[in-house]
Amino acid sequence: MISVPAEEFLPALLDLSVSGVVCYDPLTNAAGEIVDFAFAYVNPVARRLLGVPTHPATTYLQQFPDTLTNGAFAFHLNAYQSEQPAYFDLNYQGGGYDTYCRVAGRRLGHQLLVSFSFSQEQDRSQVEQTLRESRAREQAARAQAELERARLERLFMHAPAAICILSGPELVYELVNPIYQQFFPERQLVGKPLREALPELADHAAYYTMREVFDTGVTKWQQALHVPLARTDNGGLEDRYFNYVQQARYDEQGRIDGVLVFGFEVTEQVRARQSVEASAQQLRLLTDTLPVLIGYLDRERRYQFTNEAYRAWFNQDPAALLGRPVREVVGEKAYAATSGYMDRALAGERLDFEAQMPDREGFTKYIRTSYVPDVRDGEVVGFYTLVNDITEQVEARQQVQLLNEELAGINAELVAANAELHNMNTQLTRTNVDLDTFVYTASHDLKAPIINIEGILQALQEHLPPEVQQDELVGQLLGLLHDTVARFQVTISHLTDLSKLQLAHAAPAEPVLLALVIEDVRLDLASDLHAAAAQLIVEVAPDLQVSFAPQNLRSIVYNLLSNAVKYRSPDRASVVQVSAEQTLQGVVLTVQDNGLGLSEMHQRQIFGLFQRLHTHVEGTGVGLYLVKRLVENAGGTISVHSEVGVGSAFRVSFPA
Repeated sequence: MISVPAEEFLPALLDLSVSGVVCYDPLTNAAGEIVDFAFAYVNPVARRLLGVPTHPATTYLQQFPDTLTNGAFAFHLNAYQSEQPAYFDLNYQGGGYDTYCRVAGRRLGHQLLVSFSFSQEQDRSQVEQTLRESRAREQAARAQAELERARLERLFMHAPAAICILSGPELVYELVNPIYQQFFPERQLVGKPLREALPELADHAAYYTMREVFDTGVTKWQQALHVPLARTDNGGLEDRYFNYVQQARYDEQGRIDGVLVFGFEVTEQVRARQSVEASAQQLRLLTDTLPVLIGYLDRERRYQFTNEAYRAWFNQDPAALLGRPVREVVGEKAYAATSGYMDRALAGERLDFEAQMPDREGFTKYIRTSYVPDVRDGEVVGFYTLVNDITEQVEARQQVQLLNEELAGINAELVAANAELHNMNTQLTRTNVDLDTFVYTASHDLKAPIINIEGILQALQEHLPPEVQQDELVGQLLGLLHDTVARFQVTISHLTDLSKLQLAHAAPAEPVLLALVIEDVRLDLASDLHAAAAQLIVEVAPDLQVSFAPQNLRSIVYNLLSNAVKYRSPDRASVVQVSAEQTLQGVVLTVQDNGLGLSEMHQRQIFGLFQRLHTHVEGTGVGLYLVKRLVENAGGTISVHSEVGVGSAFRVSFPA
């Protein structure tokens, strides 16, 4: 038995050893991975053979950088991690040596103990030479493999994706790159099985597909998979979405020994898509409640959106129209009637027009259509369509026109047959009453649905989330719907005015100061005059009187002045002159402007009901028809003299 104390025996043994002995402390990075070794103890033989001092200030790799390529550093890592004795043969060339180095290593606690010895080259046999060459080739291959491993590890650690490697059937985290670790800033992953490190994934599809990859070797892909994750051990779960690839890893014998995972977080993209889908659903609910055809056609004129109103018009599920050409859906006749407008819309023009749907069995309609180009990055990629059914309005307009034509014939007959004057006047009065009753009824019946539509539109707009209202498509469609409702209301208002003509005809005449009426209208139009930068010149004597119903006189003056401002020329400053003179027959009022002017054909049409000769401004074509009726019902006359590009002059003669 050795009687010398251990604290004396061990140093003496190490000092007398003919082998070099070194004890190392491992150096790790932030992820807990060993990246180098520090010298804890170096015996005298090791100091002599390695050329280092008793307490080296350098690390192992700083002292021997070539060990990264000759396999020595990899041996030290494996010896430390295996916790079993390990051996390594190395052809050592350096420090004046050209010899074989036999190395043994073993982990002791948290340190690595290494022993080594050299044998000189001149004593080698042929067998030893062959062995040396074989080992040299092996070490070169191992060094190359280690170099490739170092490169691959750097690629993983700097890749813009979340990457991890899980080893063994328990799927133990072997490596996680910084991006992967960022998802779990306060959680330790390396060295733990997946189900222990991330218990929230214990029964998740991602875990089971990893197990399937490990068992079968079949690569798995997943797009936008919902994965609930906690950033910390005690943190709440967050809904995250990932695209990822799971791929098997094989060892040198071709056996599966782990799984590689490459992941990309797409949470923001998924939430953005969900938001768009929610907006689209809100838009669908909005458009499906409206009795208006709302659609979208792409550049190939194929339907990409249709609302519920298409079902009644085409007797088909609106979804069945998607992807189909408009020509196929509406038929050749209807397509021919609207094709030119589509050309203009696809050229970037926003337009409104009225058209008649060509006859098909049991279906004839008149429509008012708006086309709004969809311009993206300066290119028209399609256009939105808004189609209103105005059949009842058009038929009412046609009936009124027909009745007017009948009245004109009756008046001609009255001139030729004075004997039947009383009967014809009676018939004319009855016809006028029927006409006014019809117009009043039509306008009254149309008010309720328009008010309902306006209320529904307002309610829907109030309930839409702000982000939906800010959507470009939603904003455009809401604007189109508001404009449509406003046009309906203006039309109904004028129809109501038409219904009052009978009462206006019966209104008693009284002396009215014409200058005061003109001034009152000027005040009402002050904002319009200012906006148009129009100059209004009034040359009417303050005491000039007209024998007329006051409200009717005001309507005449208002319509003539507002039209003069509305149809101004864009090429020159607007000037409107109002003058009046007393004649033997009565008072003649003249309203003259320097606006757009009218052709001879248009001058013959200007006083017709619903005649609109300039469509670039708002209007329904009722105003001048009302003026003519009011003037002629009182026994007066109205005429127009105009020249295109020069201006127009309206002359109203009031009877004495």
